[in-house]
Amino acid sequence: MSHVTPEPLTAAGFAAFGRVHDLGVDGPDVRLTKGPDWLDGFTLPPLIDGRGHLGMTRAPAAPWTCRQMERHPLTEEALFCAGAPIVLAVAPPSAADAPDAAAIRAFVIQPGQVAVMNRNVWHDACCGLDGPTAYYWMAICGLGPDPWVAPDAGPVEIRP
Repeated sequence: MSHVTPEPLTAAGFAAFGRVHDLGVDGPDVRLTKGPDWLDGFTLPPLIDGRGHLGMTRAPAAPWTCRQMERHPLTEEALFCAGAPIVLAVAPPSAADAPDAAAIRAFVIQPGQVAVMNRNVWHDACCGLDGPTAYYWMAICGLGPDPWVAPDAGPVEIRP
């Protein structure tokens, strides 16, 4: 079985899959406000295109075996953690019926970062980098089934 080592989430590294917002850095897409002992950051554009639903997933710790992935043709999906880093495994969007196992990559999302996946990007559920954790997601729900599909060349182990 092949394996993938997660890389840090950066805008350049994640560009083939979507976009990244860093809520701790003032910039063209994020506005920061500061108080005497707090820092607040928010996205200037809407997080996803459309009226999204907020969800939370409780996940085990990495490493894990990526056996199935899903994709969403009708919505973007944003993923973000609160207290602990998470690992996201993705594969490029395609017209194929299954994700390309050889193209799977993994990214570590740190608290304060948001990964917004483009439509049709294949992805697994995230896992905690350092232990079991919960993370949040935002997408438009109820648009139809998004079946989980095995990668075309078998499972891939995600090992931090």
